[in-house]
Amino acid sequence: MGKLVEVEVAFLSFDAKANLPIIFLREKEGESRRLLPIWIGPAEASAIYMKLSGEEPRRPITHDLMRNILEELKVKVESVAVVSLKEDTFYGQINLKKGNRKYQIDSRPSDAIALALRTESPIFVAEEVMEASGLPEETLQELGKQYLKSELATMDEEDIDKYKV
Repeated sequence: MGKLVEVEVAFLSFDAKANLPIIFLREKEGESRRLLPIWIGPAEASAIYMKLSGEEPRRPITHDLMRNILEELKVKVESVAVVSLKEDTFYGQINLKKGNRKYQIDSRPSDAIALALRTESPIFVAEEVMEASGLPEETLQELGKQYLKSELATMDEEDIDKYKV
């Protein structure tokens, strides 16, 4: 794995065609900050959303449990990373440290991100992954505008009437 780019969770969205949530990671620095979309499962999206919105579950959910176990064992989450993309699947890694020993744990990116948010650990993406799948923020905004225009253009009067104020 080469250079890593630090990212932050930009936002969550939903792909209606794939019927899956999407998490968008944004480069923390750079002129044209790129966004990396990653399609994730509903449970992981919910866990990420809960943490981002400050919502606390009544009982620990899976990622809270992972954090609690690591804290009790005095293991630090140094960082998490999206390390590769193979056959349209992203691969993640959780980087742990206990004393002088370091561990790299294979993970789905969504689980790694949910854990990083709970441990306030940095999130990285391998540069080659960002190069292959990242989009400039401006490009994504333009695609969103084009999508909205195409949706509006295909609506009939009956659909439009549903949204009148």
